[in-house]
Amino acid sequence: MWNDEDEAMRDTDVARLEAMLHEGLQRRDAPGGLQERIVARAMTARDEAARDGAARRATTLRDNDPRGLNVRPSASRRRIGGRLLRFPLEGRRWAVQRIAASVVLGVMVAGVAAYYQAEQRRTEQRAEEARAQVMEALRITTRTLDKVQTQLSNGE
Repeated sequence: MWNDEDEAMRDTDVARLEAMLHEGLQRRDAPGGLQERIVARAMTARDEAARDGAARRATTLRDNDPRGLNVRPSASRRRIGGRLLRFPLEGRRWAVQRIAASVVLGVMVAGVAAYYQAEQRRTEQRAEEARAQVMEALRITTRTLDKVQTQLSNGE
């Protein structure tokens, strides 16, 4: 099916691809000044983050509230162990989501436990019914055997 021309063309394509890969994966020195540019960019980003953080700390929660909820700034701060902790709206939303997830998980666990208990009760009830049936069968068998024994002793 394959002819020699197609195979030769495939071999040259593979050889060309291998050469390109070999050349592309060769170790090269970094361009001059790369380290200085990276350090300068990192320093600029750090300085901008510090300025943004200071600006954010300077404004109140009420000023930052885009939805107009007007939450009191004091309501979003709590002292724990002498440290002032701030809980912005996003943090509260996250906490509410965690609490809701915990409640849902608790309800699910309680539901599974209730189902398991109900299943145990059903199993015990079935076992009790089976026991009662066996006892009734034994009573019937005993009466029948007594009748047979009476008939045998009267017939002899």
